[in-house]
Amino acid sequence: MEVHNGQNVRFWTDIWHPQGRLIEIAGEIGTLKLGVTRTALICDVRNETGWAFRRCRDGQMRELINLVETHRMEENTHLQDVVLWRKNETEFCKHFSTAKTWHRIRTHGPSKEWSKVIWFMFGVPRFAFITWLAIRNMLSTGERMRSWGQVQGCIFCGEPNETRDHLFFACPYTYTLWIEVVGTLLGRPPDPDWKNTLQHLITHGFGELEYILVRLVFQTTVYMIWRERNDRRHLKKPRQSNLLAKIIDKTVKNRITTTVYTKKPRLRV
Repeated sequence: MEVHNGQNVRFWTDIWHPQGRLIEIAGEIGTLKLGVTRTALICDVRNETGWAFRRCRDGQMRELINLVETHRMEENTHLQDVVLWRKNETEFCKHFSTAKTWHRIRTHGPSKEWSKVIWFMFGVPRFAFITWLAIRNMLSTGERMRSWGQVQGCIFCGEPNETRDHLFFACPYTYTLWIEVVGTLLGRPPDPDWKNTLQHLITHGFGELEYILVRLVFQTTVYMIWRERNDRRHLKKPRQSNLLAKIIDKTVKNRITTTVYTKKPRLRV
């Protein structure tokens, strides 16, 4: 808090002093020792002559009083107090930034090499999210459900052990679908092995437009397979792989077409 008239800043609990919240320094007993209530505003404690503290011989309280009295503030009774947002370790700013706040509160770690396969411009958030879960092997496949006491095999081919790697794309149904939708975009024949496919998407030297398309096709296929799998488990009418391939193809085309006209004119299909 940037203090001016002190009418909106709490003396004990707001961060207006470089030392932080004063209540954390003095403790709850400090409110009694200094005669300042916990909810007091700065304007309640400070007047034209200075700070109005109760006389106190406590050494810790004397140190706190000294910290407060030596702290210089840009007081102006005609100006309202200002809320400041932390920009970095030493700076504050008057405008809130969601991005800066997120980067401050999140747990930082090294970038994963597969992150570019998930997060890219023109991607579809729900497709990216399901693909992110798949890459981290966090989807509730039969393999994971078994640890919860539920037994379920692959609903497409009857394989008893439904794993992430089986669904994408070792299962005959999903591999047939993958071959049909990806075509020659990979620059090599489609591989039923999940790890090989992902590694190829990470390391292969795709062109800019080609890489956007192949990632979008990959994410859309993963999403549609997972959705079809869940639909079948909820007894909805199953769709043949060629029909699902047409849906994926239309979804990708619609996304690219929308992107061309609304985001980047230089991207042409």
